[in-house]
Amino acid sequence: MMKFKCLLCGVEWGDAGATEADISHGYCPSCIRKRYTQRIHQSQLREGYSDCFNRGYNDCGEVSCRFRAACQDDLIGNWKKAIIRRNEPADCEGSIRIV
Repeated sequence: MMKFKCLLCGVEWGDAGATEADISHGYCPSCIRKRYTQRIHQSQLREGYSDCFNRGYNDCGEVSCRFRAACQDDLIGNWKKAIIRRNEPADCEGSIRIV
């Protein structure tokens, strides 16, 4: 059992039966899309992919792209179904480093 909590917005998703000890923190796909699209485009180009992240290409053939789970609408839909609790937006300027 595992649930996840976004460090930026506080939304929780995953297994509703998981305890507080079973939380893993990170960034939800929604926050990644809103805050990091330009950085992700740069990373995709460096890795030899097209810079298609968050451009609405839901038939993307880049199955090995590490940003696919935060990009494809069908995968985002599955994530939204797994939301357990929405919190008030966090008051932080979180950032991630994409290498």
